[in-house]
Amino acid sequence: MPYIYKKLLNIIFVLFILPPSVSWAKHIVGGEITYKLVSKDGSVNRYEFVMRIYRDCDATGNPPPAQLDARAIIGVYAKRSGRLIESYSVDISGPSRKIAPPNLPCLIPPNVCVEEGTYFWIKDMPIINDDYVILYSRCCRNEAIDNIIRPGSVGATYSVEITNFAQTAGNSSPTFKQFPPTVICGGYPLNFDHSAIDDDGDQLVYKFCEPYTGGGQANGSGCDAVVPNPPCWPPVGNIAYKEPEYSYLRPMGGDPVIQINPNTGMISGTPIEQGLFVVSVCVEEYRNGKLLSVLKRDFQFDVQTCTPTVEGRVKADTVVGNTYFLYTCGEKTINVTNTSLDRRFITDFRFDVGINGSTNSFKDWEPKIPFPDTGVYKGNLFLNPGTQCADTINLVFNIFNSVLTDFSYQYDTCIAGPITFSNKSVSTNGPIVQYKWEFGDGKEATSRNTSYLYPIPGEKNVRLSVKDSKGCAETTVKTFNWQPVPPLLIIQPSTFNGCTPGSVTFTNLSTPIDSTYNIRWTFGDGGTSNAISPVYSYKTPGLYSISLEVTSPIGCKTSRSFRDWIKINQGTTANFEYSPEKITTFNSTVNFTDKSAFATRWQWFFDGKGFSTRQNPTFTFKDSGYYNVKLIVANQFGCIDSITKRLDVEPRVTYWLPNAFSPNDDGVNDLYKGTGIVGGIKDFDLKIWNRWGELIFQTNNPNEGWNGQKNNIGAPSPQGVYLCVVNYSSPRDERFEIRSYATLVR
Repeated sequence: MPYIYKKLLNIIFVLFILPPSVSWAKHIVGGEITYKLVSKDGSVNRYEFVMRIYRDCDATGNPPPAQLDARAIIGVYAKRSGRLIESYSVDISGPSRKIAPPNLPCLIPPNVCVEEGTYFWIKDMPIINDDYVILYSRCCRNEAIDNIIRPGSVGATYSVEITNFAQTAGNSSPTFKQFPPTVICGGYPLNFDHSAIDDDGDQLVYKFCEPYTGGGQANGSGCDAVVPNPPCWPPVGNIAYKEPEYSYLRPMGGDPVIQINPNTGMISGTPIEQGLFVVSVCVEEYRNGKLLSVLKRDFQFDVQTCTPTVEGRVKADTVVGNTYFLYTCGEKTINVTNTSLDRRFITDFRFDVGINGSTNSFKDWEPKIPFPDTGVYKGNLFLNPGTQCADTINLVFNIFNSVLTDFSYQYDTCIAGPITFSNKSVSTNGPIVQYKWEFGDGKEATSRNTSYLYPIPGEKNVRLSVKDSKGCAETTVKTFNWQPVPPLLIIQPSTFNGCTPGSVTFTNLSTPIDSTYNIRWTFGDGGTSNAISPVYSYKTPGLYSISLEVTSPIGCKTSRSFRDWIKINQGTTANFEYSPEKITTFNSTVNFTDKSAFATRWQWFFDGKGFSTRQNPTFTFKDSGYYNVKLIVANQFGCIDSITKRLDVEPRVTYWLPNAFSPNDDGVNDLYKGTGIVGGIKDFDLKIWNRWGELIFQTNNPNEGWNGQKNNIGAPSPQGVYLCVVNYSSPRDERFEIRSYATLVR
């Protein structure tokens, strides 16, 4: 493959940079201003100005957050005196234009999008005894630029100069022939024609020059503002390059270094450093050796990786650099799989293979190449030979004999044990250097001979793969049935001491065993099971012996007895009763009666409120609510049982009304007020009416009484009988109503 496509850095020469990331046009990346004389009227020239500003755009076509200024602020200065002559704003001339990417042969660049905004205006300008400088400034450049200092806070100034000589001579500035391509793939010399056209036929001289800064990140309209109003002259200064590696004369690396021809404007060199670089080109216009004007373009180069479109490849066993090795073992014909890319750009190709001193050419995309005998043959694949998009790879064909793969195995068919595998493979190409045994259950071995003990029985597929020193590989598979009985029967638990009802989980640790084996357990109390690992429940106390018998599908049998293996003690059953059955806050002392079977010890837990170890305790609950009472019992064998019951201590409320009262301030029976236990009472309402139906007292407080006056503050009520009605709810939301007559005695 040519050097241009195979370099470690297949780079792209890209004019512009990544999408902007701020709301103002931070990633403005290039521009220039040109002028054309429209008419000359005595001491006044009419000029047509065109300013082009370039920025990144979203390659997908979506609008990015940064936008070109809808209105640009233009400054006009007298160069030698530095006097501001005027400033004015110019609207952008219609929508921006996307710059089409170049048509590059053989390479696919990244998707780079660049937009051009054009500002057009006509201006009458008197001839002055000085040089005009027309300029536009704004911030900021890309933070990722590699060749200048603090790039993210540095702006740009785009300008054109009209000398006094150009004013009197009626001159127009040159204009660039073309915009620098958005993408140029590196790796071969860059040759970009950056020249300009001058309608007046003046002499043009090209050079790299110092880019101007312009604007900053300050608020307001001063020279350090994002968009200075007016733009400042001279600008804030020249860009500070990262010296000594970079300068305006050497703005980027290269091998050879990037340079510009002063006579032709041709930029040439080979970019090798990946990164982003600010470049400025000045075009000086001379007539009869005298300077007319200076046109300045400020832009950026972005050097990145690109992808070649033509690259030779074939499906190979081994690839070393540009050489593809293809092997065949036991066959004399090789079918070549051509994976070269990109097929769309490959117009001519052929395979050349040397066989018996002659070169044989094959024109099929994927040829079948026959060889007369074993051996090593060399060849090449040529793509687009003789063109700029050519590529070539080396081919090495190795024709070998096949490997004869075989093995034997040996094992005891009745009693389980390791299976011995013996390798019998042979290769005439050279020694066998690699063995791989696969036992069919995920386990492997790599020794020449091996042995393996299977954990479970069944049909076994054993695969042996070998490879010789020439890379020839072969595999053979053998199938056999392995169903011996375990050499030793092992069960868990190894001992058990429990209580009735005693549930025991028997785990069969014997191997190999599966569901195809006949299993028989006897549990010593007449019970049996055919499960591999059964669960069995003993109902009666006693000492029990266990036996296990295993028979394989091919009739091999083994058995074992486990004497006095299981001990079952008499268990205990927890239970209790309590009285009274209906428990209230008026009657909250509860008597508990043990009803457990075979219990000798007791522990009572009263829901965190207390505990007892008596057989039949008494406990008083201090408050209403639901309580979980738990009883744990044990017997002399250490057998334990428990039971929990939920008790309801019901809250109670009592309320009574008196028949009469005498509010005479003697300290006896002065208030008409109910009595009782009112803790937890809800929604209480007491109302009293006189005989004319007038409501004369009401309260929601059960502890408040009537003093015989209207609403307890008005005139005293006369002696007589009054109607009283009380409504309230109990703590469990049961509704009550009491009607009574209150006799007021004076």
